[in-house]
Amino acid sequence: MRRVGEETFLLDLNTGVYFGLDAVGSRFVELLENNGEIAVAHRVMLQEFEVTAGVLETDLLRLAEEMCAKRLLVVETNSEQATARSAEQSPRQ
Repeated sequence: MRRVGEETFLLDLNTGVYFGLDAVGSRFVELLENNGEIAVAHRVMLQEFEVTAGVLETDLLRLAEEMCAKRLLVVETNSEQATARSAEQSPRQ
């Protein structure tokens, strides 16, 4: 993952898949890397951006789905919760 200004660029070295994120997407990935929970990222971002809860939820879920499809985001589930991390992060122990 590389940051240039407010943008973040993700590259899967195995597939060559390249993904660019604007400031909002960059913040989403940053929050996922720090906490791993989309719900937490949603709560924090509601305070930081002028957007309604519904619009933000739709946008974040769409972005997460797109990143998962490109194998740039990994969703891990257990019986209690689902967490997400960028594919560049090591698995949580």
